[in-house]
Amino acid sequence: MSSQKDTLKNASYYPCEIGSLPNDKENSPERHNSTWKHLWADFVSSTTLHGIRFIFYQDTYILRRFLWTVLMLFCSTVMSYQIIDRILYYRSNPVNVNVKINYNQSLVFPAVTICNQNAFKATAASERNWYRVIETMYNGSSKSLSLADLERLEAAGLSFTHLFQQASHRKEDLIVSCHWSGFSCGPENFTEQLTDYGLCYRFVASENARSTGADTGLNLLLNVEQYEYMPGPNDAAGVKVLTHVKDDHPRVRELGIAVPTGTQAFIGLQVVMVQNLEIPHGQCQYKTLKYYQRYSYDSCLVECYTEMATRRCACRDFYMPSSNGYPPPCDFTQYFGCLKPLYDDLSFWRETCDCPVACDYTVYDPVLSYGTTSEYAYKRLMDNMNLTSLNSRLEQARETTHRMDERKLRSFEEKLQKMEQTFNDVEQLMVKTIQKRILGQIENVTWHYKSVLEVAQKRILFLRYQIYNVQKNFMRGRDAMEERTLSHLCNSFHEFVFAFETNLRNMLAENDTTIMKVFYINTLNMVDVRTDNGKRALANFTVLYNAYVTGTPIFRYKFQKFARKHNTFIVPRPLMNQSTYHNPYARKYSSKLGSDIEDILDALSRYRELTTDVFTNRTLNITKMNRYSGYFIETCEDFYHTKSTFYYETVDRPERILVQRLEDIRKRKADLIRIKSNMLNALETLQNTSNSVTDGALVRIQGVIRNAHEYFKLGNRTKLSVSDLFHSREFTSDISKVRQFLQEVATRGAFLYDTWLSMATTVKHIWKDIIEDVDLNEYYIYKNYTEFLRDATAVDFEINTKFQKVRADTDMRFIVGNKEVLFSSAVNEVQMELMKFNESTKFDEEVLKNNFLEVNIFYRQLSYEEITQHEAYDLFALLCDIGGSLGLFIGASVMTLFEIFDLVGTYLADKKLKRTI
Repeated sequence: MSSQKDTLKNASYYPCEIGSLPNDKENSPERHNSTWKHLWADFVSSTTLHGIRFIFYQDTYILRRFLWTVLMLFCSTVMSYQIIDRILYYRSNPVNVNVKINYNQSLVFPAVTICNQNAFKATAASERNWYRVIETMYNGSSKSLSLADLERLEAAGLSFTHLFQQASHRKEDLIVSCHWSGFSCGPENFTEQLTDYGLCYRFVASENARSTGADTGLNLLLNVEQYEYMPGPNDAAGVKVLTHVKDDHPRVRELGIAVPTGTQAFIGLQVVMVQNLEIPHGQCQYKTLKYYQRYSYDSCLVECYTEMATRRCACRDFYMPSSNGYPPPCDFTQYFGCLKPLYDDLSFWRETCDCPVACDYTVYDPVLSYGTTSEYAYKRLMDNMNLTSLNSRLEQARETTHRMDERKLRSFEEKLQKMEQTFNDVEQLMVKTIQKRILGQIENVTWHYKSVLEVAQKRILFLRYQIYNVQKNFMRGRDAMEERTLSHLCNSFHEFVFAFETNLRNMLAENDTTIMKVFYINTLNMVDVRTDNGKRALANFTVLYNAYVTGTPIFRYKFQKFARKHNTFIVPRPLMNQSTYHNPYARKYSSKLGSDIEDILDALSRYRELTTDVFTNRTLNITKMNRYSGYFIETCEDFYHTKSTFYYETVDRPERILVQRLEDIRKRKADLIRIKSNMLNALETLQNTSNSVTDGALVRIQGVIRNAHEYFKLGNRTKLSVSDLFHSREFTSDISKVRQFLQEVATRGAFLYDTWLSMATTVKHIWKDIIEDVDLNEYYIYKNYTEFLRDATAVDFEINTKFQKVRADTDMRFIVGNKEVLFSSAVNEVQMELMKFNESTKFDEEVLKNNFLEVNIFYRQLSYEEITQHEAYDLFALLCDIGGSLGLFIGASVMTLFEIFDLVGTYLADKKLKRTI
């Protein structure tokens, strides 16, 4: 049992029996007779590859051998993966980038290329008759010219080189001031260079930069002359700035920094020097260029474009390099016929060009910041500038751009044509319509006035005739009756009563019969005289009353040249008759006067009876006498009251009414005259103003418009001169006169329209008085005045119809319509455009802000960043990593590899020797 344990114990330290060991020379007397088993057994027992022998030991546990087998496979797999990964990494040619900051006392200042955003200068292009060529080229979306355009514009022989060199902004105008490193510089320090952005100007410092900061860099004050801008390849306002190595071709379009106007730009630079590795570790290559001494990607790309353009079109673009004039620049025919289609496929150009990255190059990394230029700085610039020269250039530029820019020219021409059209409308309105309406209104006013005035004057004449007739043939009869009878009937009736009573008393007291008889006769005479007067008064009253009732004239006075026979018909009979009963007083007292006279006669008869009784009976009844006297006094008082009422209410009333009618018609006539005068004054004022404006203001305005059209037809008239015409005091005054006249037409038109209504009202009142005056109807019939006998409603309708028609036909309220507004608006548009043009020609702070800018280019610090590429993984590093993997995972080393190589080599050698034997 113990022997078995020893056997098992010893079995773990010896390999299994797979044949004789290679070192057992007794069993293999011939070296070449060894087999693979022997070689493998020898290798397993002696190799430095740890762990493999545990797999092949004799008499060991199967589990142990299995575990070692799995472990060896796992470690070998991981090791193989690690080694393969390192080999692949080595094959990828990895690179390390080292960044190093170097500090210097000075640095080379880069070349600075400055390009105006607008490629062409309007005045220069216009002077050479190229404006339309450039405008046609760049106004379309295709930015191209057809062969027809080239022939029409006579531009086939032109080239972009000519355009940019002769029609671009000059450096003397662009560079207002320049300072480099604290010293003054100027346009003479800049050189022209054609770039892909047009004609640019390059500054190359004569010495290195020795300080940092904006004050010690390149400080530029630039005038981009935006007032000279015109259509071109770019639309922005300002400049593009590019810092680059002076030998490199500047690709301004792609790499330039845009700086707008009205700002102060600070461009701080940091130098970055890059060194790249060549293939296989890097992409850089060294190539020799035909047109450039130093290789750079930008120069290579431009040279490639040049070669392709030369090969395809036998010419080059304006910015491409050449040598001794070859290749020549393309003219427009070559450019638009050949080169332009190539540009349309620019991506193909880039793919075709073999332009690797340069192995070493320098980059000026910019950091850009802006600041708005202060108002104080603008004022200081204004004080330090030659404004006379700038104003002159600004005026010339504005004149050129406004004449050559089709949009601005058409806009101004359209506004002027609009003004001319509205002016023609106003002129036609004033000359034909308004003046015709004025003359028509004058004729209508005069005709209607005369026709109505004639009617009014007839009425006045007839009323005067009636008044005269009433006064002379009726009231004068009353006056005569009053004078002869009526005034004496109760004259001093109290004295009469006293005298009568005294006579009676004296007669009674007298004893002498003779004397008593004398008193008696005197008393009777006194009573009889009054009785006779009363009888005549009663007869006169009867005649007077009947005259008013029947309208029969008392006398036959003649009025002017009217025949006496007219007196009968001119009498206002209805009025005369109506006066006897027109009111309660008239009805009561008109006929009562006769009764009062009869009562007086009755009282006088009683006095006579009393007188006879006293004389006969020689007795006096005092009571009776007092009663008779009281009765007489009462009747006289009634007589006076009745007579005064009769005179006022009946006799005088027709005169009062006729006089009132006369006053009314005279007032209406005066109203008619006033209305006519107001209308004619308004119309004559309009007519005079119209003639004045037509013969003066309109003629002068027409002259201004005609002169303004010369701006479009002739080249010798400037827009400023047109502006002076439109803003002259005379033109402004003339426009104001036209506006005021048109406004006055509307105002006075409304006045006239309303006044026609007033005239119609007055006319209707006149005719109403005539038609409704029945007191003249008899005379109208007698004289056959049928127009005065018409129906009042028909007359009123006729007047309304007639005046409505004349108001409508001569209405001037809306005759102007919107013509004055349109004309004023058109004039204002032209004046506003010209005013804006005037303002745009004055060099002020706004112009300064839109055209000037400051650029400061400087080093942020006197250091440069050096970026260098190195090989990141070489062969030695690969071997080290392989050895490490072997030792780490399977306990082997590089020597183990050689052992494996030795095993395989020995086996192959033995096999070959065996075949030979």
